[in-house]
Amino acid sequence: MARVDLSGRRRHPALMEARGRMRWAMAVLIAAIAAPAAAAELAGPARFCGYAPIIDLLPGERVVDLASGIHAGHFRWEGAFGALEVAGIGWARRPKGRIVTPVQDGRPAVVAQRRTRDGYVIAIWNGAQGVAYFTSPRPFTRAQREAIRRVTLYEEGDTPPACDLRMVGLIPD
Repeated sequence: MARVDLSGRRRHPALMEARGRMRWAMAVLIAAIAAPAAAAELAGPARFCGYAPIIDLLPGERVVDLASGIHAGHFRWEGAFGALEVAGIGWARRPKGRIVTPVQDGRPAVVAQRRTRDGYVIAIWNGAQGVAYFTSPRPFTRAQREAIRRVTLYEEGDTPPACDLRMVGLIPD
């Protein structure tokens, strides 16, 4: 027996039930997408593999994932040196600025500190598409620059070894 829907049209009950289930499924999907995800966090000693950056965390250091996308991720790195915001990009070009340390023996190139509207930036680059931008509201300290020199980069598509936390796409491994 047909029922009348909200528009006044006659519909088969199975069709109306299927549409109701579809609306429910869409509402659940929208709620899941809109819900904030819990930030992934890792404390040292451990190995963090972000989008391009690899950091061997020392005791007392930690990384908090702030956002991950298809080719990039953003995280906060904290330790005895203070805190740095880091944007790792797995599909980037050479960063702007003067290279003060070239790519050598698997270590990334370091681009000189530069002032931006929001503070200061130091970039590292693997000579291909892997880049990490470290930002600080104040000029970088010696301890922060030394911490940045510990970071290596991997190429998108590679699988870095022995990661305790690896950010890939939208979901932490």
